Amino acid sequence: MMPDISQRSAPVIDEVRKLAPGKPIRFMINSHNHFDHTGGVRAAAAAGATIVTQANSKAYFEKALATKNRIAPDLLTKSGKKARVMGVGDKHEMTDGARKIEIHRIKDGVHNDAFLMVYLPREKLLIEADAYTPLPPNAPVPATPNANNVNLAENIERLKLAVERILPLHGRVVPLAELHRTIGRQ
Repeated sequence: MMPDISQRSAPVIDEVRKLAPGKPIRFMINSHNHFDHTGGVRAAAAAGATIVTQANSKAYFEKALATKNRIAPDLLTKSGKKARVMGVGDKHEMTDGARKIEIHRIKDGVHNDAFLMVYLPREKLLIEADAYTPLPPNAPVPATPNANNVNLAENIERLKLAVERILPLHGRVVPLAELHRTIGRQ
């Protein structure tokens, strides 16, 4: 079963509601099904969000979210709601009519086979988790490039995404050039 981090997720959801009063939280995009990226999905589902995940992880999330936590009931169990899970393939676009986001599968990665990244075309911003974590500022380039980092660069090129900045969920926002420097491309 996925861990319940309601004590952390509930305040985040409350803050989102303060920042966008009256707007429902309709979706939560899950990058992949590793424990450090699934902890808030039960709270998001309890808040009414549809959990968006890569198609290969859909059955896993449906089963995990349908399992009630009877020992220490979490927000989803207490809500009595049935979680909604949406599986996406290699590419999925979402729009509210004014803005668009693109959800892309990171193909051929060594980290996870059901791995998603989100691209915001207007901002030219790529949001990803675990495919790339920036080095500390002014750190030397590794002698051997990290395979996950190389794979991310290859996926950006394959998809022809006009990325200017990367927002890694485990690091600071950096220009795309920083990823290229890290893998030995100048």
